[in-house]
Amino acid sequence: MEKGRNLGLKEHKCRVCGMTGSFQSYLAKEMMMGTEDEFEYFVCDNCGCIQISEVPENLGYYYSGEYYSYQFEADEESLSEINIDDNQKILDVGCGSGSWLYEMAKQGCGNLYGCDPFIERDIVYSNRVHIRKCDITEMEGDGTFDLIRMGDSLEHVTNPQEVMHNANRLLKDGGQLWIKIPIFPNFLFDMFGTYWYQLDAPRHIFIPSVKTLKLLADNNGFEILRIEYKTTNGCMVRSFLYQHGITYRDQTEEVRKKYFSDETIPKVNEICKKEDANRYGDHVDIWMKKDTAF
Repeated sequence: MEKGRNLGLKEHKCRVCGMTGSFQSYLAKEMMMGTEDEFEYFVCDNCGCIQISEVPENLGYYYSGEYYSYQFEADEESLSEINIDDNQKILDVGCGSGSWLYEMAKQGCGNLYGCDPFIERDIVYSNRVHIRKCDITEMEGDGTFDLIRMGDSLEHVTNPQEVMHNANRLLKDGGQLWIKIPIFPNFLFDMFGTYWYQLDAPRHIFIPSVKTLKLLADNNGFEILRIEYKTTNGCMVRSFLYQHGITYRDQTEEVRKKYFSDETIPKVNEICKKEDANRYGDHVDIWMKKDTAF
């Protein structure tokens, strides 16, 4: 790791499990917007997650209109031609402008909801998709949702225990929670340290270990059904380019090919596939079921 990135042991309190102690700490740069602002992260010795030391007061600044999840615009006319099935009520937490919900609407789903505190205003697509500018704690509909999805959003929250509690509140008995999230530790952090693409300082407030996910599930009335590792070659490529000082907005296809030829990418895919098989990849899909006995 680059000199100065490793800060050694420093005193911190884990916002997930509450443990206080001297934890291994690092300095990470903001690389997606290209500000290269620096933020301190640490690894909790108890639950194993990596997290930001202090959430910046201007966190909303790092979710500007250029942030990828807010770029989507729906073609509402195309939705009006699709038959609607309202059987399943679905909530997408941290949905941005609602690209995943729109795709579900195109497949015929009609009982679709989203929430995201960083969008500019509430959004409605053809009266099929309803997105509120709020977080999950403000959502109504206790015990009415069949499925709640958190697609790369849980790592953005400052209050994971409260978010998981509210997911339980909103789900029907036996309803499912589907979380897509970076995972720590992993082989890409071992290779690139704080230049690991999925660290995404300061937007990613915490990145859980498997132990962290089990703790969140147990504390909030969920049973883990399965965990699937799904690392993409883009995470390795972007991490490598970050390490070489190339921010996300400068990572054009032309720049990528200077370092990774089309012949190299299959080799990267093989590495990712191998590490996923070893359960040491950098991203997971985790499925949980609401525990009716909780």
